[in-house]
Amino acid sequence: MPIKRECIERIKEMADLYDIVSGYVQLKRSGVNWKGLSPFTVEKTPSFFIHPEKKFFKCFSTGYAGDIFRFLELKENFSFLEAVEWLAKRYGIGIEYENDQSPKNYSKNELFDIHEDAAAYYQKKFKEDETIQRYWTETRHFSLDMAKRYGIGWAPNFDQGLLALFKRKKYTSEALQQCGLLCWNERDKRFFLRFSGRLMIPIYDVQDRIIAFSGRIIENQSNGAKYINSSETPIFRKGTVLFGLNHARRVVSDYFILVEGPLDVFRCWENGLDTAVAPQGTGITEMQMNLLRRYVPKVLCFMDGDGAGQKCAQRVVELAFKTSMECQIATLDAADDPDSLLLKKGKKGFEQLKRESMIQFLIRTLLPRERETTAIEKETFLEKIYGMIHGCDSEVTRGTYLEELTHRLNLDRNAILNDFHNFCGDMKFVPSPVSVSKVDKNFSQKTEKLRTAEYDLLSLILHHEALGPKIVEVINERWIRDNGHGHLLLKVLGEIRENMWEGPQGDSVAFTPEEINELFSILALDSEVEDPIAITNVCLRSICTAFAKDQLVEINQRELVRRKSIKNENSLDDVNFFQSLQNERMRLRRLLFSCPKIEA
Repeated sequence: MPIKRECIERIKEMADLYDIVSGYVQLKRSGVNWKGLSPFTVEKTPSFFIHPEKKFFKCFSTGYAGDIFRFLELKENFSFLEAVEWLAKRYGIGIEYENDQSPKNYSKNELFDIHEDAAAYYQKKFKEDETIQRYWTETRHFSLDMAKRYGIGWAPNFDQGLLALFKRKKYTSEALQQCGLLCWNERDKRFFLRFSGRLMIPIYDVQDRIIAFSGRIIENQSNGAKYINSSETPIFRKGTVLFGLNHARRVVSDYFILVEGPLDVFRCWENGLDTAVAPQGTGITEMQMNLLRRYVPKVLCFMDGDGAGQKCAQRVVELAFKTSMECQIATLDAADDPDSLLLKKGKKGFEQLKRESMIQFLIRTLLPRERETTAIEKETFLEKIYGMIHGCDSEVTRGTYLEELTHRLNLDRNAILNDFHNFCGDMKFVPSPVSVSKVDKNFSQKTEKLRTAEYDLLSLILHHEALGPKIVEVINERWIRDNGHGHLLLKVLGEIRENMWEGPQGDSVAFTPEEINELFSILALDSEVEDPIAITNVCLRSICTAFAKDQLVEINQRELVRRKSIKNENSLDDVNFFQSLQNERMRLRRLLFSCPKIEA
């Protein structure tokens, strides 16, 4: 049974790292620290240090670093829980195990393990059932290779094998009640399966961990909703997860494609549209749009052509205004959806679709087309649009949308501007200033190690816990170089975003042992800065501008290559290509002058 986190912290506080380590190696004073020969290797010159105040150790000869639990894991080959129990016994501290049904009654690792086992079980059942395989290949028109690649499974009707598997694995009752795959019958005091007679599609977080399942109905074999998802759990919240983002974020460069469901996503991927993602059975949420925006600020809405699909697209457009996302809408015939269109026409059919701007789409769907619009209808429509435009955080962006509105409705420009300012109460957008008066110039000079903005930002997050969520809100992860400390920073930000960051704990599954060593090594260093907010903003600006400049260089190179290959200067493809490059240049130049900041 899992141990309470508060109990683990109490054991860590009461246990003496010097006392434990001195049983393995002789230690001598070195200023405020202790040093000695490495307990992990043979050496002649001491390279092992203990920082009593921080309760960390660092071994420079092996690179190992960590707290008292990690020392015992490395030296005695203990698991994390074994190290906790050993220390509790040594210091006479009572262990408090979780025994109620709150979401924190168990390790989140146990939930991940449950989902891995469930995925393997469902996949095994899929492979054993020829009827379900024929449904996948003949009715859904996907290959068995795709089923294998994306972990498609099958939850048979009235099958108790999964429950038996969980029992053999000895998962805690609390974890099983909270995993989202089972339901608890209070009267009979037993579990029953949430999924039965459904195609099982695993849902991953951005760290590539299975956190839930989407179960799709099999025609003629099941009743109920087309899709049902796992219930919400400590590792799965529908409104903060996008299906397929773990895959799409790695390949996106221009825009995400937003579709309705998992099978639409698979159809897109099958046709080379690898940036497709989908919300989790509910309408798109603001948090999901902000999540996309961290990678690229542009989305193509590729929803069903029927009325329900159009309503979904309207919701996407409303949130695009609010989150400062650029959005286009691919228009499908009423009888079409992404799956059927791509099956019939493939990627070429997708590329031939007409794309509308947000203003153009709203005019088409919110104003009557079969007759002349009345003055009241037009006024109501404009007020709705003004409300969306007012949510934008840039005067330039607002002005652009108002100009398009004027042009498409053939209205007087001054009248539109006056109406808009009256609607907004004549409020002006004024960015909140962040004081950067005192920047600690020694911050990047505290060690001889080569420092980067990514390293400094990581150090700030580790030493000032409250900064992490603020940084996650404003940073676009595409700006961070995915190498060195940038890769580690991306992982930490991912854990913070998923509400799973508890520091570099010994029981973490998100980091490799080498990464845990590095995190503890950074924590062991001093980070006394006068103004952490100001330093954070300096780092954000450095990362942001470096990305923008690199992208501008790349755009110039692409333009040069294209111009050398031009045969017909009036080619529509070339004109569109250069226009798109210019639009991207303008966006990047705006980024150079409007890097994000956090506030106190």
